[in-house]
Amino acid sequence: MARPESDPKTPLAARLRTLRREIGDPDRDVVAKAVGVSKSALASYERGESEPTASVLRAYSSEFGADLVWLLTGDGAMRGGAAQQLVAGSSSIGDIVRLPRFDAKASAGNGLIAVDQMPAGEVAFGREFLRNLGANPEYCYILEARGDSMWPTIPDGALLIVDSSKTEVDDGRIYHFNVMDKVLVKRARWSMDGKLHLTSDNQAAGYPPEVFTADRVHELSVGGRVMFTGHAPMPVR
Repeated sequence: MARPESDPKTPLAARLRTLRREIGDPDRDVVAKAVGVSKSALASYERGESEPTASVLRAYSSEFGADLVWLLTGDGAMRGGAAQQLVAGSSSIGDIVRLPRFDAKASAGNGLIAVDQMPAGEVAFGREFLRNLGANPEYCYILEARGDSMWPTIPDGALLIVDSSKTEVDDGRIYHFNVMDKVLVKRARWSMDGKLHLTSDNQAAGYPPEVFTADRVHELSVGGRVMFTGHAPMPVR
């Protein structure tokens, strides 16, 4: 006899469980494979012990027609809700992708605490525009940069398009890094001895690089590569 499932700890967890049951997947095999996670990770999402990433939520939408607004807020229909109907009614359905926007502000300074990692909304972009950036449209999300350490490349308040499919750290590229409980936007530099240096572009401000050796790898994860920086015209300094 199967063990009864415990009650979900969060509204999102409850909606994920409801959706899976609606799909008719009691053992989680179909959903886990479709969204690209293990069955144990899926069970953790549905208990509310952990939260799915933006790419996983998008997979729920693309694979099962789940409405992202419903997933995130509970408003509207589970599948084929108002937001999807609006897009479906347009002749440009294949040309538009809605990127999740996160309230967690990535620091282009000394690091901000990542308080809320759930998407706070969506922003529509042209699929071709994202492809021309070299990004995978299905894996992009938006963060806001705070601080001046990446000036003038990334000014304070800039909106960043990040591609979560690009987690291999190349020398000289800018990435969204999660370092313990901090969210950072830094340029990656590899030294000859194999150390990873998270560096700032604003050298005049004197921000020291953060250096990661093999024994510190567990402290670092890569959210994705910054593909585009959007901001208002900057004042003359």
